[in-house]
Amino acid sequence: MVNEEKTRIMIKIAQYETKLGKEIINEGSYYKTDYVRLHTLSAVLGFSVAYILLLLLIALYNIDYIFLNFVTINYVKLFIEIFVPYVSIIIICIFASNIYFNYKYKKNREEIKKYYAELKHLEKYYTDSGKEITDDTVTGI
Repeated sequence: MVNEEKTRIMIKIAQYETKLGKEIINEGSYYKTDYVRLHTLSAVLGFSVAYILLLLLIALYNIDYIFLNFVTINYVKLFIEIFVPYVSIIIICIFASNIYFNYKYKKNREEIKKYYAELKHLEKYYTDSGKEITDDTVTGI
């Protein structure tokens, strides 16, 4: 016989799993600082790769000028013109990523708390109904 309350709880849990996805549920095990640092680092790495690719495209576009004026180019000025925008973009990226991923962590954490509350409710249902949950993943004597 199908128990309607148990079925409703299990449907809610399945809805949370499909809505949140396995990725967000797995990210719930991170500490906030680890989560923010990891995602900020990946954003900085992404911006760095994009900036280097952009510089390569600009260099390829101006390759004839670079070859003709290789000796007369002021490399200190060129380095400053390349390095200063990069540092400013990275600083902006770090601040924006910290703000965004702190917000995202807080939002995901609230959803994960609701998901775990439903799991606790299902566990409570099983213990109250007299069917104790046994952990059959543990082997031994």
